[in-house]
Amino acid sequence: MKHAPNIRGFTFTSVMVTLVLVGVLGVICYALLNIGTILGAKNTALNTAHQQARTAMLQMMQDLHSAISLPALVDANGNTVIGAGPAAGISFQLWSIGPLKIAADASIGQNRVTVQIPSGTQMPVAGQRLIVPTHQIEDDITDVSAGSGTNVNITLAHSLPVAISGTQSPTLYNIICFVTDRCSYAVVNSALQWHGPTVRQSLSIMGNDITNATPFSTPNTPAGALYYRFVAAIDLSTADLKYNNRGFKSANILLNGQVPMRARLTTYQ
Repeated sequence: MKHAPNIRGFTFTSVMVTLVLVGVLGVICYALLNIGTILGAKNTALNTAHQQARTAMLQMMQDLHSAISLPALVDANGNTVIGAGPAAGISFQLWSIGPLKIAADASIGQNRVTVQIPSGTQMPVAGQRLIVPTHQIEDDITDVSAGSGTNVNITLAHSLPVAISGTQSPTLYNIICFVTDRCSYAVVNSALQWHGPTVRQSLSIMGNDITNATPFSTPNTPAGALYYRFVAAIDLSTADLKYNNRGFKSANILLNGQVPMRARLTTYQ
């Protein structure tokens, strides 16, 4: 009598248990990979946002420390904001050219000043400002035209409030002037914009995804007056949406310091 051979195989129960175990391990592996991806994206977003904000903050600190005018709070369109803020931007002047010598007398009421420009010196352009400290003349330049020799004729936006005299013989006073650029930082549509020197017409984006639309304010003195001697406080916070689309927000980067001016050479902003 012959016996049927034993046929070995997997039972249905063992197959199902194996599939369940493999499925559980797969879910665990996927969860671990997903968590690692999320954490990596979050760290990348935070690092990018922090680095961008730090770079912008350092640049603002350097520019504001180099300002030669009182800083003024402005809105996103560049209009002056009255009071201590907060505001979308801050405007100030940076030195550009000078000192230069006034080459000819100018009468009250005229709006043209003749200035001597040494060879190799950058030429002023319309949009910059002419500053004559001894006569308290500060005005926007609307046109620059060639004069005799190395002299140029600078046309101002307004008539001179005082006369400039003594540049000719026999007095021959050395009346100096210099040229400045009005610059500003402002948050516009969640982007921190830098409006640089007039001569280069530079506009650059210092930071994106700025979460605080009005990061600038002006500190007050103990008596409550605006303390324009020092630069406004800056509260800059960013969120990076590019790397992860989850809206991870960086920790606020807050600068509440007082940056002393290097030299104040203008009366007005």
